[in-house]
Amino acid sequence: MRIAPGIVALVLAANAAIPSAVLADQSSPTDDHHRQYDHLFVIVEENEENTSIIGDPKAPTINSLASAYGLATDYFGTIHPSEGNYVGMVGGNSYGITDDAPYTKHTINQPSIVDQLEGAGLTWKSYSQTMPFPGYPGTCYPTTGPCLYASKHNGFLNFAHVQNSASEMRKLVPDTSLGDDLANGTAPNLAFIAPDQCHDLHGIGGTCTGDQLFMETDQYLKTTVDEITHAPLWERGQNAIVINFDEGDSTLGCCDANPGGGRVVTVVIGNHQHSPIQDPTPHNHYSLVATFQAAFGLGCTFDGTPVGFTCDTTNGVKPMAPLFELRPRV
Repeated sequence: MRIAPGIVALVLAANAAIPSAVLADQSSPTDDHHRQYDHLFVIVEENEENTSIIGDPKAPTINSLASAYGLATDYFGTIHPSEGNYVGMVGGNSYGITDDAPYTKHTINQPSIVDQLEGAGLTWKSYSQTMPFPGYPGTCYPTTGPCLYASKHNGFLNFAHVQNSASEMRKLVPDTSLGDDLANGTAPNLAFIAPDQCHDLHGIGGTCTGDQLFMETDQYLKTTVDEITHAPLWERGQNAIVINFDEGDSTLGCCDANPGGGRVVTVVIGNHQHSPIQDPTPHNHYSLVATFQAAFGLGCTFDGTPVGFTCDTTNGVKPMAPLFELRPRV
């Protein structure tokens, strides 16, 4: 199968300032002494406020997982609409992206979690449902009819480091690759999993709506979580699954994004977790990136440049320590 070439970055998006707060931890390399996790799997859902999901019988899987494992009860999206939130989950900053324009119009020439992971010799991959082939450069697929795969739900594409590299683009793959990677023991340290718009509660008018949309989303989530938790790697080492929503309906926010993207559900499933826990600490997508950094023993900067707002502990951007049982750095 032919791989698409690297995409030339067209615009440098610099419309959101990097915070000037005191840097909490300026180290960038990692070592096994600080690294606490082997694998993190992030599954992203769409467009529902916390109160629309928790307790809703149409969403039995996520409610069951929220009751049995970890639930962040005060977690927020960072902006509206979708694209900026997905960028925030990768770069720790939504960079003021307030529309879902093609990613080439919101190209960001700043470091992200990708640079940090690769600088530390760790791996990442993005798995997107209905993406036609690895490195697909389009903004929609199918290209005619309802758009199921949407690049606005793939924040890696916005970063120049990924756009300009054919090898990096090949790490953006169809979700059908996940099963093989789990079976072969080749799953990356950080995996993002994005269901398509008929399986993430986004919906497409006239194609997938209402109760059917909820049912399809719930089944996809259940199948994906089961696939990960039944893989040989799940019980080895320290691993977790994060299920979170990109945004809700309100402008509630925190942590360098207030107004934000609404209060949303975020569930954390740890492979050694045996009792439920709830964390009422305010967190958002920037906190999620800070959690990646802490889990993999990374600092909040790359080559001296802050990764988004993840250094800004003064304004509440900090790792989700209780839900991930993160140890303090020594």
